[in-house]
Amino acid sequence: MAGERRGITPRGFDCNISPLDMTRERVQGKAVVYSSTNLTRILGKLQGRMRIIVGGFNNAKAVADYLRPNNTKVTVVACGSRHGPTIEDVTGAGAIVHHLHAEQLTDRALIALGLYRNPDWRAMIEKGRIAPLVRELGFGKDIEFCLSTDTTTVVPGLVGKKIVVLCSC
Repeated sequence: MAGERRGITPRGFDCNISPLDMTRERVQGKAVVYSSTNLTRILGKLQGRMRIIVGGFNNAKAVADYLRPNNTKVTVVACGSRHGPTIEDVTGAGAIVHHLHAEQLTDRALIALGLYRNPDWRAMIEKGRIAPLVRELGFGKDIEFCLSTDTTTVVPGLVGKKIVVLCSC
């Protein structure tokens, strides 16, 4: 079981949702029960949509490559928090929009794209409210890992109530 509540690993869970905590040795070949403060909440709200894909900085190009051939309308959702948008999630959405090369964008997509294309986006994320909290909880190394762009070609998606690998594009 992997999870967090406001960054803290719940009692009885095997690991946090930290990508550096969920090592290949710990999770490969296993079904992982995943619960988080924000992603689980957002996926629950989106369930029933045609297709839900999970993406961010690490797989932005792969997500765009996966979506582009379908030539359909795409909605990119930045999870944020219960307190509203977070700069890292909006900028991560901008990374996906950047790789989509879409001609028609909403104002929200343009804002996300503008954040991502700002050469100081990493420094801006460090000044946001989440990065200092993550560091305070002892997950500072995760910030650099999570802000690394296009490090994987894996595209996960929600199928039923399971997150599965849709492709390794």
